[in-house]
Amino acid sequence: MQTTNHERLPLHVSVVEKLSSTTISIRWSDPCSGHYASQIWGVAVARADSICVLSGKPIRMGDAVFRPRAYGAQTPINRHRMILASAVTGFAPEPSL
Repeated sequence: MQTTNHERLPLHVSVVEKLSSTTISIRWSDPCSGHYASQIWGVAVARADSICVLSGKPIRMGDAVFRPRAYGAQTPINRHRMILASAVTGFAPEPSL
């Protein structure tokens, strides 16, 4: 079966813990990119329009978002995915974002 842009593969994502004012821990499971039991995501500014993987709401360039953190040469396969900062309970983006 071929997947079109309108179909989505099963993706399970949840916020495990708010670690600091700028980082959260995510549980991620996706048949294409694998499983992360406790992946660290940091706050950033969206550089492109997208869809929030947590809420399904649109993300616009310039929105405050969380993205997976890269460590040196280890770039996570889900590096282009984003979560709206406003979708994370108890998080208020800094005014400078």
